Formats: sequence, C-alpha cells, structure tokens
Amino acid sequence: MSALRLLLLTLFAGNLWGWFEIPVPAFVGRLAGIPGFNPGTSHASLAGQFGTGVFATLLATPCSAPFVGTAVAFALARGPFEIFAIFLALGLGFGAPYLLVAAFPAIARLLPRPGRWMIVLRRILGLLLAGTAVSLLTVLAGTLGPTAIWVIVGLVLAIAAALWAAHRLPIALRPASPIAVIALALAAFAVPTQIATSRSTPAANEPTGFWKPFDEAAIGKLVVDGKTVFVDVTADWCVTCIVNKRLILESSTVNARLTAPGVLAMQADWTRPDDGIARFLAANNRYGIPFNAVYGPGAPAGIVLPELLTERAVLDALAKAAGG
Repeated sequence: MSALRLLLLTLFAGNLWGWFEIPVPAFVGRLAGIPGFNPGTSHASLAGQFGTGVFATLLATPCSAPFVGTAVAFALARGPFEIFAIFLALGLGFGAPYLLVAAFPAIARLLPRPGRWMIVLRRILGLLLAGTAVSLLTVLAGTLGPTAIWVIVGLVLAIAAALWAAHRLPIALRPASPIAVIALALAAFAVPTQIATSRSTPAANEPTGFWKPFDEAAIGKLVVDGKTVFVDVTADWCVTCIVNKRLILESSTVNARLTAPGVLAMQADWTRPDDGIARFLAANNRYGIPFNAVYGPGAPAGIVLPELLTERAVLDALAKAAGG
C-alpha cells in the first residue's frame, strides 16, 4: 500500500505541475448540463449540480486521507450511532463550502478571482505532495531495504520523466507515454517486492528506552502477578501515533508513570505487516492504529484508550487498571 501511495503522490504532483491533465469525464459534463458537453443546454439541472458536487468531493477526498482515515477507523470500531455521526459529519464537512455559498450568496464575492496565483498555488501544492512522497520513502526504507528503495526511486523518476515528456514528444510517439507510465508503475510494484523477498527478512524495529517488545501471551500472566501492562501499537507511517508519542507518552508525567514499579510498557511495531498484531487488533474490534490499551488487576480485560491520547486519559486508565 505504501508503494501505491507513493505512485499516487507522484501522479498528483505531476498533475499539479501541469505535466499532464485529467479531463472531466464527458458524462459528468452532460449530467451537469454544461454547454459543449450537451449543446443547446445552458443551465444545469438539480441532479446535474448534485452529480458535479459528488464528483468534486471524490476528487478532493484523497487530500484529506490522514484525517478521514483516523475518523473512519474510529467509527468502525464503535457502534451504529458513532458510525452514523462520523459519516454525517464527514458529509457536512465536504458540503459545507457549497452550503454556505448557497445560503449566503454574498460570500462568493469574497472569493479570490481566478488568475496567475492559481498556477503558483498549484506548483506549491505539487512541491508539498513531492515532499510527502519523499517522507514516505523513509518508511519504505525500513521495510524493503536500500536496494529496493533505489529501484523504486529510479522507476518513480522514470514515470515522472514519461509524464513530463508526454506533450513534448512528436504526435506519432505520444501514445507511447501512457504505455510507458503503466509499465513503469507495474514494475514499481513487482521489482522492489522481489528484491525485498529475495533478501533475508529484516528484524522488526526493536523498542527503545523503557519499552518492551509486545508479547500478547505474557499479558495475562503479568496481570495475575499484579502488574499493570500498557500496550502501544504504533508504526512509522502513522502520523497520529507519532503525535501521541511526542506529546503524551514521552511527556514527563506519563513517562514517570510508565516507568514506575509494577508497570510494564509494551510496544508493538506494525510498520511492517504482522499477523499477530493484526489478530490482537481484531480481537479488540480495531482495524487500524493508533491503538493503546491498559491491562491490570483492576481491568484484566483491558481498557481501550481513545485514538487521540491525553495525559488525563492515560493516567486514569493506568490507575483504574492497577485497582486504584
């Protein structure tokens, strides 16, 4: 999946830099009643306006993935009410700009007019996407190894070159550009995977500091012995996990509690796929991370913490699990 995200980020960046364009499908234009798509029709129907809004939402959804992914994972781990509330909030959030302009048409006058600033903004956004792709390479480096990473970098650069050259080639050769992009994209999936599987499997990231390796089978015995166990399921590619770690788990207050006598902190690294961690998450009705839980004499079945941690939530769960 990380390789797929890397390819998508490369394609999005190339699109924003003007290397290629994705035309709006003709059926969307006809549905919206746009002149040219449906000659003789000058006004969009209500269904057409709705369809255009849906299409715009679909195009915008990938940009909100870091936030939507966490929200959807939270909803699916809860009940029907939470699922309905989260998806209703997502729908209202996507539709809010249209609803505000429809309710208060004067707002449209405050919007900046189209101009060259849009081209500059596109290039800046393309740079941000390219930066995200580079950061994703650091995650892949820990799972595939340096050789596979250099192969991916070469293939992605070749894809970028093929996109850039698409409109600069003679007309007779232009159909070769999309064929080359597809072939290189397939190679970016297949070749690095073969390289990674042919070498010895690297060891998982070992926990550092006071963290101990995750051992689900040992949790029950530790609890029987009167210990409190804090479990942190994390991954290098999980932004929310990193925020929780930096702001909460590494804070002086929580750190002192996790290193106190009678408390054991376990860390499960899910940067690379791990069936044991996946089964542990599924047993707790979770299908994504971050995931944190506390076990102890006062809570042998575990206390599941929210996705976004707070010091108070962690400390209260530790105290309750300890029987306090």
